[in-house]
Amino acid sequence: MTGLWVLLTLVAPPAAREMWRRLAPRLQAWESEIAFWAQAAYGVLPLYLAWVTGAVIGWDCGLSGMSPADWLRGAVVIFVLLAAWSAALRLPQVRRAASTWYGHNGSWTVLFDEPRWTFYRGAAAMMFLHPVGAQVVGWVLGVVEWVARGGRPARRTPPHVWAGLVRLTVSAGLFALVHNLWLILMAQAAAQALLLRQKPGAPSA
Repeated sequence: MTGLWVLLTLVAPPAAREMWRRLAPRLQAWESEIAFWAQAAYGVLPLYLAWVTGAVIGWDCGLSGMSPADWLRGAVVIFVLLAAWSAALRLPQVRRAASTWYGHNGSWTVLFDEPRWTFYRGAAAMMFLHPVGAQVVGWVLGVVEWVARGGRPARRTPPHVWAGLVRLTVSAGLFALVHNLWLILMAQAAAQALLLRQKPGAPSA
């Protein structure tokens, strides 16, 4: 069952592209709304459906089972990382690189990627008892998805496409440190907010 959910998740992007190619002329007036809800569904449903059917375990995905001590330790780690991120963004070269390779379009909908990526980790944990192996396989599944969605490891690939792979790798690093999806979502949202605040034209505090 776990493998089936992973397979369905990985084949969804090319299937959706083909479906949209056929239906686009009829649905173009609602393109932005459809894009938003499709991204939301693709982000949340694979994890939710796999979890409720028992294909993944909440603890393996960072959904549940964390003790108060785990929450506190993770919150401290996230606070330190965000403080370092905020300080680094004061440097123009870091700010430019981060805007290009991490937060290219400034859209908050990228947060929908996190539940799906943690689903890959949880699915890998069902197949690999060693946590490091599960982390690596989960990241590899995310890379396969990145390719299925149009990513290409080539020099001509534009930065906004590479940004998806960068965020996947950052997410994997955060999960290795805190093992908590909810803290990772908060950290990624805060990191995006700090980046947008540093962009030219952003309102100052």
